[in-house]
Amino acid sequence: MSHDQNLAAHSHATEMAAGERFGFGANWARFLSRLNPERIAAAERSLQDMLGLPSLRGRRFPDAGSGSGLFSLAARRLGAIVHSFDFDPQSVGCTRALRERFAGEDAQWRVEEGSVLDPAYPEGLGTFDIVYSWGVLHHTGDQWTAIDNVARLVAPGGRLFIAIYNDRARSAGTGCTSSGSTTAAPSPVAS
Repeated sequence: MSHDQNLAAHSHATEMAAGERFGFGANWARFLSRLNPERIAAAERSLQDMLGLPSLRGRRFPDAGSGSGLFSLAARRLGAIVHSFDFDPQSVGCTRALRERFAGEDAQWRVEEGSVLDPAYPEGLGTFDIVYSWGVLHHTGDQWTAIDNVARLVAPGGRLFIAIYNDRARSAGTGCTSSGSTTAAPSPVAS
């Protein structure tokens, strides 16, 4: 493990111990134990429908906060060049295991640990055609910085595709929980 990876692992463990982060990796590992071809096909259709594209062939696609890796796999099967990353080492392990299970050591699918809150990390990735982060950025502790950092990954004419969950009822004091999502329009981002 490199010095930078040791620092990231220490940071992750420290933030989890302080209650600042939740480790999603164990949840994703349980999910992957039940993953079947129907769920994978549904993820592929979901991307096609939401993006309005039948294929992602040759398009660069980062999955920021890849979790289980399911949508990274779906994007790769649709032809994208995928860069999966997550802050949680267990989630990175899940994405790697999924890649190995379904794609082997595919050179068109990179998986690594990285944080959307570390401005140097996304900045070092370059830009992408479709930037994807589903249900992740609000869990970072600094949603607006996370959104800003992933938005910088969008190439001119590219698409930013995110979902943010909002618990409006609880914040309104009703005691009821509701969940909604807001998705950035899957249309070109002005540069």
